Amino acid sequence: MTIKINVGVNKKIGLPDYGSAGGHCNIEIEADNSILDDAEDFLQRVRDAYEVARMSVEEELSHHRPSGNGNNAGATQSRVEPQQQRQEYRNDNSRSDNNSGNRYIASAKQQQFIASLVKGVKGLDWKMLDKYCNSKWGANTSQLSPKQASELIDDLKAAKSGERSIAV
Repeated sequence: MTIKINVGVNKKIGLPDYGSAGGHCNIEIEADNSILDDAEDFLQRVRDAYEVARMSVEEELSHHRPSGNGNNAGATQSRVEPQQQRQEYRNDNSRSDNNSGNRYIASAKQQQFIASLVKGVKGLDWKMLDKYCNSKWGANTSQLSPKQASELIDDLKAAKSGERSIAV
């Protein structure tokens, strides 16, 4: 006989101009009924599922948070002053390079995916990719917003399949 273990995580953050964004992940695991015989094994399975769900929600919400400027790194959006929130939102939506630290930066997952795609595009190196990003968005690869990183991922996929060239 099997049992179902259901773990869920919900989180909501404040955004500029009284907006908000939420993330939710629910994981259901089927396990043999004998898992209940070993409490530590059961708890570890629940902890592992919870951690995966938590990371998933944090990943989704990271697209809506500023990267931090050293003063509030890792802080939730609601701890940032409203005026600063609006400025960070405006900075993210401009195409100009902004080195003030008040930008939404692409997630670690996006950066990792970009790195894996670069390896698959023949003749492409990081120097060429940075030139491409600078010409298209005015930012280095590591400075891209989540939206820009998503566009770059699409460009790299097309380059990998031979549909497009990544050239400056």
